[in-house]
Amino acid sequence: MLTLSQSPTGKDADPLIGGGQRIVLDQSKGRVLVVPGRSTAPQTVFNSVNILIGIGLLALPLAFSYSGWLIGILFMCCAAAITLYTAKTLALCLDTDPTLVTYADIAYAAFGAPARVLTSLLFSLELLGACVALVVLFADSIYTLLPSFLSKNALKVLAFFILTPLSFLPLSILSFSSILGIMSTFGLVVIVFIDGLIKTTQPGSLWHPMPSTIMPSNWKAVPLSLGLLMAPWCGHSVFPNVYRDMRHPYKFQRCLNLSYVFTFLVDSAMAVLGLLMFGNEKVTEEITNTIMETAGYPRSLSVTIIILIAFIPLSKTPLNARPIITTLEAWFGVADAPVPLQLVGGESDSLPSRHQSHQLFTFLRSAAFARALICIFTNLIFVIIAILFPSFDRIMALVGSALGFTICIVLPLVFYLKIFGPSRTNRAYYISPSGTTRPAETVKELGMLEVAFDVFAIVCGFVLAVVGGVWALLPSKVIFG
Repeated sequence: MLTLSQSPTGKDADPLIGGGQRIVLDQSKGRVLVVPGRSTAPQTVFNSVNILIGIGLLALPLAFSYSGWLIGILFMCCAAAITLYTAKTLALCLDTDPTLVTYADIAYAAFGAPARVLTSLLFSLELLGACVALVVLFADSIYTLLPSFLSKNALKVLAFFILTPLSFLPLSILSFSSILGIMSTFGLVVIVFIDGLIKTTQPGSLWHPMPSTIMPSNWKAVPLSLGLLMAPWCGHSVFPNVYRDMRHPYKFQRCLNLSYVFTFLVDSAMAVLGLLMFGNEKVTEEITNTIMETAGYPRSLSVTIIILIAFIPLSKTPLNARPIITTLEAWFGVADAPVPLQLVGGESDSLPSRHQSHQLFTFLRSAAFARALICIFTNLIFVIIAILFPSFDRIMALVGSALGFTICIVLPLVFYLKIFGPSRTNRAYYISPSGTTRPAETVKELGMLEVAFDVFAIVCGFVLAVVGGVWALLPSKVIFG
């Protein structure tokens, strides 16, 4: 009997979502035993909400100001619906093979090893953009509260010295900070609502909304808004792990429905509150910065906003950076079996002064030192890119468009069609309470209507990814004149 406690990619399951399923292959009897995951349905809902709700909601009021109320609301509903559908298709793909655990495994099952490498690269780019946006958010927020303390670039350098030590902490510790991070995000929505009720004069009041438009006032900015509206729904890279960690996997689709409804309500609330309070003229890249720059709000609430904003990057950046660091460690061959720090040649260590140079030389050649350099270098790259590209809205638009449409719409449907398309039919499997798997009674076979819809969604997603990515890189004067 062969026991596999890791995913097919060779990496442990993400501790944020538990340990994942444990696969036992009984080769003598030709059957598969699966030890069910540990997450209950409520825990799965919390994990999914934690994945979906992030800093992308801070730019949603700006996205609505670009798109207008009509296009903004319609596209946000469409983005939520299509990404909910594609998240469910990922679960269906996982059901074809109990050894599939991650998104990259699905890519491997559909198109082989090259697809896994390409998918991992896209994930790394998505996480890179998220980390850069977090650094920019940290600097912008602190600068708004203390403009005479340090410049924005200096604050980004300060973020490097704060984030780098945190990147060395084990994930078991960082996972607790992620819970505080999501609570901070919820707190921001509540404070924005309270500020809008406290202030009775324009701008920034819910009692006297600022002017806004039903249709876009500048159609050139609409493609930029689509990437911002897509950014909050980029959680598909982790959904397969969440599914695999469920104690009762058949409840996953219902958990997804609840998670998406709750996320949609929170994101919509932030978008509507921000645009009502500041309108098309006053809203800026981050709604929290708009509030900080507007007079008439209680100082205590403004300070609370800054504390929450500063804590979100500190809690999320080390977590987002960990997959990138792990990938680089694997590429450079220092991920496994670190070289122990010991004296060369097996000589006695009773003479430390004699062998001090040997110890230093051995450490500099060790895998542990290489991993430390990779960790430092990764955080340095975040800061350098944040200095070169300081626009928070452009970063989120690029992540949501070029990467969000690709990872959350195009690739899941391409994998789905490849695995379940008309040319081949895969039988799903059923996990019994004892963990024994057997083929399900029904065979998943796509109808022509569903195939046509999936192909249409793939084409639309690809076009939006290209157009949104290009628009996110255009100079502001080209878009806004």
